[in-house]
Amino acid sequence: MATAAMTATPGGTGGGRTENLALAFQELLTAVTRLRAHRQQVNDAEQFRNQVRQAIRTADQDAKRLGYVEDDIKLAIFAVVAFLDESILNLQNPVFADWVRKPLQEELFGRHTAGEIFFDQLKHLLGRRETPELADLLEVYQLCLLLGFVGRYSISGRGELRAVIEAVGDKIARVRQAREGISPYWRLPEGSFEQSSVDPWVKRLTWVAVGCGGLMVFLYLIYFFMLRSGLSTLESLAGPLGR
Repeated sequence: MATAAMTATPGGTGGGRTENLALAFQELLTAVTRLRAHRQQVNDAEQFRNQVRQAIRTADQDAKRLGYVEDDIKLAIFAVVAFLDESILNLQNPVFADWVRKPLQEELFGRHTAGEIFFDQLKHLLGRRETPELADLLEVYQLCLLLGFVGRYSISGRGELRAVIEAVGDKIARVRQAREGISPYWRLPEGSFEQSSVDPWVKRLTWVAVGCGGLMVFLYLIYFFMLRSGLSTLESLAGPLGR
């Protein structure tokens, strides 16, 4: 494992890295987020696909430079590709008609059920020995979930999905010896929604607060990535004729 990129850094990031695995994938995650928010126009799906392939190669190289093992990098790539494929499928954009017929997961991994495999892999990771590298890998999965990936839970089981997200956050927190994995904003305050059995407005206001909290999470994470993304790299992912 490479060690040249390993330096001391203040709190939070596993392994003493000044950068971590999630930051290696920030451009890809930013591109997916922009697609989902209809902030990125794509006129040529094949050229966009080529740009994504290049971004994956760059993320792979950056992750190796930071000292991550190949198996963990592949798991991170799979998670982000699953998130991208699901997002494109949900867009129902005619530009991506060929992509839907042959998603990127099939091209890169020979699989067509990433929505299931994502959570199978995540379950395995949650049972792994707690190391800083594991926390960094889980953070990539956590970001995909917080930014909207649902996979097998697209039809039902949102309560189970929330439990998975909390389990991932708790695992990261234990490894990093902190209460928060990425940001304190996504976790609901403990004991903040004690309900009275005689006041129905408490329950209603609770759901309003939860909805607002979810919006804060989404906006914060967009800010998190946009702040760190170089404009030139975003333009390279923006589709054909972006320059």
